[in-house]
Amino acid sequence: MKVGFDYQIFSLQAFGGISRYYVSLAEQLRSMGQSPKIFAPFHCNEYLSSASPGIVDGKRVASKNSKLMRLTLPLNHLVSNSRAKAWTPDVLHETYFSMFSTPRRSCPTVLTVYDMVHEKFPEEFSKWGNISVRKRAAVERADHVICISESTRNDLIMAFGVDESKVSVVYLGFDTFADVSVKSDSPIFTRRPYLLFVGNRAGYKNFHGFLRAFARSPALSADYDVACFGGGAFTAAEKEFIHSLGLSEDRVSYQGGSDKVLGDLYSQATAFVYPSMYEGFGLPPLEAMAKGCPVIVSRSSSMPEVVGEAGCYFDPHSIEEMSCAMEKVVFSSSLRQSMVIAGYNRLRKFSWASCAEKTMDVYTQVMR
Repeated sequence: MKVGFDYQIFSLQAFGGISRYYVSLAEQLRSMGQSPKIFAPFHCNEYLSSASPGIVDGKRVASKNSKLMRLTLPLNHLVSNSRAKAWTPDVLHETYFSMFSTPRRSCPTVLTVYDMVHEKFPEEFSKWGNISVRKRAAVERADHVICISESTRNDLIMAFGVDESKVSVVYLGFDTFADVSVKSDSPIFTRRPYLLFVGNRAGYKNFHGFLRAFARSPALSADYDVACFGGGAFTAAEKEFIHSLGLSEDRVSYQGGSDKVLGDLYSQATAFVYPSMYEGFGLPPLEAMAKGCPVIVSRSSSMPEVVGEAGCYFDPHSIEEMSCAMEKVVFSSSLRQSMVIAGYNRLRKFSWASCAEKTMDVYTQVMR
C-alpha cells in the first residue's frame, strides 16, 4: 500500500512528539513491506534527516522552527499536493490541521487527533492560529479519524459531535533511547539527586504547581534538585517565580539538547514527575519507564489509561497531594523498585509496531 504523509508538522517542528510519531510510523510501515512517503518539500525536522532512504520527499532548509519557516507553508502546500498527486497514494494521512483550503483527494484521507487541549483550555492559546476551527474542518473532511487514546476519542466526539463509527483509537509507541549511553561527566550528574520535569511549562502543563509542591516539602527541597528538559530556557518570569519559592537556579536547572541527553536524564533521575492537567496521550511517562525511572503522575485525562498501575498518582489541582506523592516515592527505595518493574511490564502494551499494524487496519478500512 502506498501511504502518503503531508508536510505540515515537519515545517512546524524541529523536534517533538507529533513529528516523531509520523517518522516512527512511516519506518514501521516500511518494515512491514508497505510504501510510505513523507511529502515535506521544505522542512526543519531533525527526525526526517535520519529517516530511511526513499521515505522523505523534500529537504531540510532550517535547523530549528522559526517564524521564517511559517513563510514556507503556502509553497509547501502547493508543492506537496502536486507531488503527492503525481505519486498517486492509496491513502493520504494529514499530519496536522491545515490552514489552507484542501483540494478534493483522489484517495481516502486519514487524520490523527492528538488531544483536545485547545478546546479545553482556549484561554491559553492565541486566537490568531484558529487551531480549533482548523481541527474541526480537518475532522469533517477526513474519511476516518485516529485518536491516540480513549480519553481523546471521548473528548473529540463530545466537543465536535463526530459520529463514533468514524473514530478509532490507536495507541502510540515510545522510544527506548537504546543507543544512549550515560555520560557520567555530564554537568547534571555531578549534582545532587533530582526530580525530572520534561516538556513545555506553560499553563495546563502545571509547572508552577509542581514547583510549589516541591518547595512545600522541607525534606524534598533539602535533599533534591529539579532538572527541567525542553520547553526553552527559563523566562525572566519563571526565574522570578523560582526565587519567590526560596529556590535558586542552581537547584532548579534547565537542560536542553538531544534525545541522548533526555535519555541520560531519565536514567539518572530519582523520579519523573508529570503534573499536567491534561494530555491526549503523554509519551514522557513511557519514555521514563523505558529507562527505569519511576513515574509520579496526574490522575487526569489519558494518564491513568496510559500509565496504568505503574505510576504513583495525585490530583494535579492539589499541591499537598502532589507533594505527598513525591515524598512517598522519593523516600522509599522499595517502592521505586516495584514501580520500575511495573513500568517495564506496562510497556508491553505499547510499541510502534503495534501502532503501525492498527493504523494499517484503519487504512484498509477506508479503502473498502
